[in-house]
Amino acid sequence: MSLSRFVGRFRPYSVPICLFTAVVAAVLVVPALVLGGPTGRTYALTVAVLIVAISSVLPYAAAVGVLTVPFFYTGLGSYAAPSVLPADGEPLALTGVLRHVVAGISYVVAATAVGAVGIGLDFAASSGSKPFPAVGFRQFPSLGFPPFMLLGGVVIAGVYAIAQLWRYEKPIRELGWKTVSGTVVLGAFLAVSPIVALWIFGSYGF
Repeated sequence: MSLSRFVGRFRPYSVPICLFTAVVAAVLVVPALVLGGPTGRTYALTVAVLIVAISSVLPYAAAVGVLTVPFFYTGLGSYAAPSVLPADGEPLALTGVLRHVVAGISYVVAATAVGAVGIGLDFAASSGSKPFPAVGFRQFPSLGFPPFMLLGGVVIAGVYAIAQLWRYEKPIRELGWKTVSGTVVLGAFLAVSPIVALWIFGSYGF
């Protein structure tokens, strides 16, 4: 199979594949680096953190999926594939709405999962260890939130925005500023997912 043909087949599924790969890599690789190896204890702790984070963010994920339907309806952007966006004057298809909502919920969960792994990095850094000394990340306590946790959400948001705009199969100039800005705003909802999860978790007094 030629490279161009492979890219053509990959493009429609680029967002879910890239996000799934990022989550799997973060969950499998990062905890093992921080905790000293791929042991049962390492992944038991990782699963525990993921369960808490994902269960905390589910209300926000549902809100993002549902409340961003106007973006889908007006054609400004979508978490689903651009091919399901309604054309001008075309009635809103229920299947397209459902795909947008489900994708939005899934991407928020993905961003939260990677952010939850970042929490482990923040704990490791705050305890005096240097999980990634070669990278040179610094701690910024005055910001009021863990930098690695925020970085996890930002990485997922960036991957989503870049891959989603690529799925339109048009140059950025031809897409128009509304589509680009709409996609960036949808990505911003993903970027803050880990912070929202931590806030919701803390609001219950845990």
